[in-house]
Formats: sequence, C-alpha cells, structure tokens
Amino acid sequence: MCKGTQQFVHRSCLDHWRSVKEGTAFSHCTTCKARFHLRVECLEDDICRRMKFRLFVARDVILVFLVIQAAIAAIGGMAYLLDKDGNFRNRFSDDWERFLSKRPVPFYYCVGVVVFFVLVGFFGLIVHLSSFNNNDPCLAGCHNGCYGWGIAELPASIEACFAFAVIFVIIFAILGVAYGFLAATLAIQRIWQRHYHILTKKELTKEYVVEDLPGGYTPPKMDPEHEQRLKMLQLM
Repeated sequence: MCKGTQQFVHRSCLDHWRSVKEGTAFSHCTTCKARFHLRVECLEDDICRRMKFRLFVARDVILVFLVIQAAIAAIGGMAYLLDKDGNFRNRFSDDWERFLSKRPVPFYYCVGVVVFFVLVGFFGLIVHLSSFNNNDPCLAGCHNGCYGWGIAELPASIEACFAFAVIFVIIFAILGVAYGFLAATLAIQRIWQRHYHILTKKELTKEYVVEDLPGGYTPPKMDPEHEQRLKMLQLM
C-alpha cells in the first residue's frame, strides 16, 4: 500500500522494526496502517539466539557496573586531590587500618565506595520522603520524634559534632547499600525484561513472516488460532 521507497524495504530492516517497535507494528505498516500478509512457519529451538540474549543482558549489566565503578573512581580521585599531603590517610595507621593507609589506591577507592553509598543513601532517602504527603501522620510523628530525642538540635561541642557526623555517615552508608541493592535488582530486572521482550518478538518475526505481494493489496486472512495468539500478545 505504500507508494514510496518504503515498499522496497529490506526484509531484515522490516523484521528489526517489527521487533523493537511497540504497538501493532509487528502486524501492520506504521505508515499506511495496512495489515501484513503473514505466513506461519514452524521453527526449531534456536540455541544461538538464546545465547545472544544472555550476552546482551550480561553486556548491559557490565556497562552499569563500569559506570558505577567510574563514579567511585572519580570520587576517590577527588578525595586524593583534597588530601595531597596524606594527613587524612595517615590517621588510619593503627592495627588493620595500616594496610589501607600504606596503600593509597585501595584507601581512596574505599573512601570513594563509602562516599558513593552515603550519597546514594542521602538522595534515596530524599526521593523516598518526597513521595510522602506532608500531612502524613507517620511523617509528622517521625519529625516530632527527631526533635524529642534532640536529633534536630545542634550539639554543643566539636567532639559531639564529629560523633554525630560519623553516626549519620554510617546510617546513610547503610541506607545507600539498601537503596543500591534495590536499584540494582530493579535495573537487572528491567534489562532482562527488555531483552527478553525484544528476543521473543524477533523469534516471532521468523515464525510469522511478512509475505511479498506481487500486485494489488487485498485484506489478509489468517488462521483464527494464530490471530488470537498475536492479539493476546498485543501484536495485532
């Protein structure tokens, strides 16, 4: 039905478009909305395609991991630049901490890890609390509890400030680990679902092949069983 050069589209390009485009692009032309004539072919289980799916998932997970490592390395590098004389690092020279203090790279990497999880915990807590209503009685009770325990009041001495800072760093680091684990789980799940969805549609493009029409267009007729299957998959 398309009158332009799209009627001469490559089959591989058409099948790729059918697999990645959402909606009825699997069974209809997205330009003229004409329904494809689909020929059903029986396919055997493709092990190579499943291996490619696992490789794509592993590739995306590794890319996310490398981005996180780059962020940790950047934070560690900033800590190194701020501590050029090594005064902060030399404070950790007792017992087991001596191992890190004598080795700058592992030490500042650990600093980057701690700061990264503190930031994740801090921003994760902000996002989490922003989802609550200000009039929520639970949030109001937490606010009153903070003032009741004196958490919202500034301590008088420097030692107390440092102790509170250490406590908050530990709390936010623990929250960061929890939020990071949750975010990693959701990200892996999302990556898996995305690639599985595309892989399934790619396999279906080989099972439901678009036929070439020699001349004029006539509405296609399809077996009711296959038509119901595609409708159930929201591909028709």
